[in-house]
Amino acid sequence: MTLSPKDLPDIQPVRIGSTPVIRQLIDKMGLIEAIDKLSSVKEKDCNVSVGTRVAAMIINQLSHRKALYRVQEFYQEQDVELLFGAGTKASDFNDDALGRALDALHDAGIENVCKAAVQAVQAPIDLTWKGLHFDTTSFVYTGQPKDEEDVLKIVRGYSKDHRPDLPQFKLGMGTTPEGIPVYADILNGNQDDKTWNKHVLNALTDWYDPEKLEQAIFISDSALVTQANLEATKGQENQPDFQFLSRLPENFKLAKTLKAEALEQDQDQWEEIGALVKRKGAASYRIYPAKAKLNGKTYRFLVVQSDHMEAQKEKTIQNNLEKEQRSWHKDQAELESQDFACEADAEEALTTFLKNHRKGYHTFEGTVVRDEIPGKRQKRGRPKKGEAPPPPVTVYRVRLTLHPPSDKQLEALRQQGAIFILVTNVAKDDQPNVELLKAYKGQQTVENRFRFLKNPFFVGRVFLSKPRRVEAFASVMMISTMVYSLFEYLIRKNMEGASEPLNQLGGGGRRSFHPTGESVLELLDTVDILHMEIDGQRRRFFPKHYEPQLPRILDLLEMDASIFTEPRSSKGVENRHQ
Repeated sequence: MTLSPKDLPDIQPVRIGSTPVIRQLIDKMGLIEAIDKLSSVKEKDCNVSVGTRVAAMIINQLSHRKALYRVQEFYQEQDVELLFGAGTKASDFNDDALGRALDALHDAGIENVCKAAVQAVQAPIDLTWKGLHFDTTSFVYTGQPKDEEDVLKIVRGYSKDHRPDLPQFKLGMGTTPEGIPVYADILNGNQDDKTWNKHVLNALTDWYDPEKLEQAIFISDSALVTQANLEATKGQENQPDFQFLSRLPENFKLAKTLKAEALEQDQDQWEEIGALVKRKGAASYRIYPAKAKLNGKTYRFLVVQSDHMEAQKEKTIQNNLEKEQRSWHKDQAELESQDFACEADAEEALTTFLKNHRKGYHTFEGTVVRDEIPGKRQKRGRPKKGEAPPPPVTVYRVRLTLHPPSDKQLEALRQQGAIFILVTNVAKDDQPNVELLKAYKGQQTVENRFRFLKNPFFVGRVFLSKPRRVEAFASVMMISTMVYSLFEYLIRKNMEGASEPLNQLGGGGRRSFHPTGESVLELLDTVDILHMEIDGQRRRFFPKHYEPQLPRILDLLEMDASIFTEPRSSKGVENRHQ
């Protein structure tokens, strides 16, 4: 018997990518239920709950990286039933529905939303509380922000995007060493980091029990080191003091004093640390420990010197040298243009000049020279025929030579430029010097989270008209980062002790035992599923050939392959006509 084409089942390949994995992570966190508890769906609102619409935005952001206004278009190409259950349609995620979901999030309270999401991402795992990393970043806003009272202020401020000409808002985050968020905040565009650090110290006492905070070290950049912030680290009533670790600002007089003190010490006063990572060309460190008073209180300081000076520091040194040279050449020209009537006045001017220019990288050498200039006629008008010219006048002038810094001075500059100073209230018995250095170097963990957020493929410049919706969407961006953090954490945690690295997209021998979440998402982006109509029912199957590492990735994530083929229950869908 020969089958006609009409007898063959309709088979359609669908590029499904990482969407089922992201949805499974959202379920693992209990995120939809947590958001719905804060902002339940109303009859007049939508067929789909607020939590489900937020989940739809997160899946869109992490898997396809399209702008907010194209979410419905994204789901028109996706297996909506697989992700959200029967009865859900792409139109349930249109612009209006998502806008109302953002309004609902804002009404629930952005801090409440962030706190619920942080609790959700922590629920499936055991956190490390030894060191918590905190930082902020800015996001450019390209719309025309409307003025609304008691809402996020989208204004110009210090721009970490190097766009001070544009309005912005800011995000603040705290993470564990593994990158799991423990705190999230949406900030006004002109919020300074110094004030934010104090706000976080106060907020953490509301978010967590004292027993938990007692285990943690609050790690932040130099914006933490202000008198008000250091006082805020003191425990209130029955609460213990916050343990903190930060970087002493370079412009503090104490920083210059400690650097000079350290460089004068013999080698045996330094603790040789070596490289912190096993990588060719990795920086090597040494530490000079010290104790000193700051704002009247004694703290522990670690003067850290690296054999790799940061490129930015090298550039700063060069810029400072060039700036000083230009400025001093200008001062030189001004003094050399002056005529002095007597030698004593010229010598006094030279002495004053050299005294005012002794604190710098360059050095001046000067002398006073005697010169004669034509005398000036006392009478006006043209001189008469045969009139003798006025006698020459003796004047004294300063002549200067500007010398560049010596090799010894340049080496001293580079030595100082390769030094940074850590300040902490953690006792040495609790944390050795090398462990504190490692903890501070882990500050890049929170910076990497921001780098992921700022990936242009992840989200473009925010363009929402209402500040309340911008603030709510910013919270969705933060929640997306939390889901991503859990994804990366599970992969890396379950690869500990693995004997085989994970092959990464792009070939060329890229293999890793510690892959980034982004590299694994790229692998999952290639997953296709076959849709087949059998007896009027849609069935889903894996093709014969698919990403060979998918089974291992699912095993690392503690997931089953059925998430790609079995639709979700429709509990996230509510019928407004019931």
